[in-house]
Amino acid sequence: MINRQLMQLIKINILYVNPQQTRKQRENGKTGAALYRSLIYQYLLLGALFAFIYGALLLTTNLVKDIGEFTNIVGLFTIIGLSQSVTTIDNVFFESKDLKDYLPLPLSQWAVFAAKFSVVGLTILPTALPVWMMFVIAGIQTGRFIGIGFTVGTLLFILYYIFLFLFCSIAIFSFAQTGIYRHHQKLMTFLMTGITMVAMAVAVFVMNMANNDNSTSLKAIPGFAQLHQIVVDPTSLVSLVTVAVLLISVFVMGVLLQKWLLPKVMSGANAQTRTVKRKHRQGQGMARQFIRYNLGLLGNPTLLTQSISITIFPVVIYSIAMFVQNGFSLANLTAKYAGVMFVAGIMVAIITVNQGSLSSVMISLDRQNLAFIKSLPIDFKGYLWLKFKLIVIVQSLVLICLAIGFGFFAKLLWLNVLTLCLGVVLGNILSSMYNYTRDWRLLDLTWTNATQLFNRGGGNMLIGFVILGTMIVGAMVVGLYAAMLNAFPPVIINVSAMMIVIIATTYVVWHYMDYWKKADLTL
Repeated sequence: MINRQLMQLIKINILYVNPQQTRKQRENGKTGAALYRSLIYQYLLLGALFAFIYGALLLTTNLVKDIGEFTNIVGLFTIIGLSQSVTTIDNVFFESKDLKDYLPLPLSQWAVFAAKFSVVGLTILPTALPVWMMFVIAGIQTGRFIGIGFTVGTLLFILYYIFLFLFCSIAIFSFAQTGIYRHHQKLMTFLMTGITMVAMAVAVFVMNMANNDNSTSLKAIPGFAQLHQIVVDPTSLVSLVTVAVLLISVFVMGVLLQKWLLPKVMSGANAQTRTVKRKHRQGQGMARQFIRYNLGLLGNPTLLTQSISITIFPVVIYSIAMFVQNGFSLANLTAKYAGVMFVAGIMVAIITVNQGSLSSVMISLDRQNLAFIKSLPIDFKGYLWLKFKLIVIVQSLVLICLAIGFGFFAKLLWLNVLTLCLGVVLGNILSSMYNYTRDWRLLDLTWTNATQLFNRGGGNMLIGFVILGTMIVGAMVVGLYAAMLNAFPPVIINVSAMMIVIIATTYVVWHYMDYWKKADLTL
């Protein structure tokens, strides 16, 4: 009975994590077992892609002799896994707010949590597969029989992955029982996910700095060095003791999670206890009330952290790597490159304001309130226009701050900084038009966690491919523009480039204005 319950709950949570993909697969005629297999295959494909990319890079490194390289890469992906685990566990267990719905049902608590943990594990597994590749490749590089190296590496990865997963789960659930979390749940969630993102940024930064050091090898990290010993010599005393410690730790954490923490979470002991008192403000117009309401919608910590991790975070990490690692400087760019910086700003904004941006979910954030607002005696298109202007302003302010920071560290001329800021504003407007319209086309008012919104229309894999493709095209356009400035008269090239930008901008604005003029706003 429990096994049947578990399988059904796993299927429900798989559908629940990515409803848009579920809907798309059903439109393609897939139902039942074929539907579940299709959704699982997507995670497996993403994992295979991660493993292939990083595995190919690791084949050129002697992981047996270079313990520092081994431990530093494992440490990096451990931090990435912790960051992904914090966000995913928070989404599935706390932001979904569906645990209370299981209480009146004749379901085993063990089955409910096992199903959720299974889906969480499947979601974060692709980011951990490079560690598995390291264990296997290092085991094969020892010269032993390939089957032994593969088996030892795989078993060690399973133990490592379970340990990491349980450790992160216990840390999150234990913190959720504290008074400060229950009284300030949104703030604590934002800080918790924010700290893991900062830790991941620091890890990437340290790795980049270490790789540029004049020393011949990286320093080994204690703890991960014992994992290296298991892979290289699994029968040594150190390896056997390390495996025993991991097994005992996994057992203790499993018992602690099942007997103490999960019952508290299921009973709602982590529920927010502070009553939020809203101030009644008189004398405010409807527009100001709507602005205040929509700014409140953006206060979801999981929404903000996930959006930042998909949009701003990669740009910041890449910029830090350029400035710190490579000593990047654009001080030699004269005023004739102002147009290049303008176009570069447009491209950066298009890369940043993608399907994971706030503009891509702004309408869906209303949930069921959207129907109520539509029933009010107001211009509904005017309300949607207000939401669009608001989110464009918010995103523009963030992008301008990033552009100014980039200009400062890159030692750009003030004119180039100004045109860069103008470029990111224009690119933000154009990209927001697309993503805002996309949100209306894929409108979802029944979502329960932010992951469902960002996964619409293709999920993280599509976002990754779009970002990569836009970066390649953007680099080609900016590079071609700069090269033509050096080959032809700058005045002619700059005027021609601005004419192209004006024509393209006019077309995009006209296209989306025409779309919304004819759009059917029936919910």
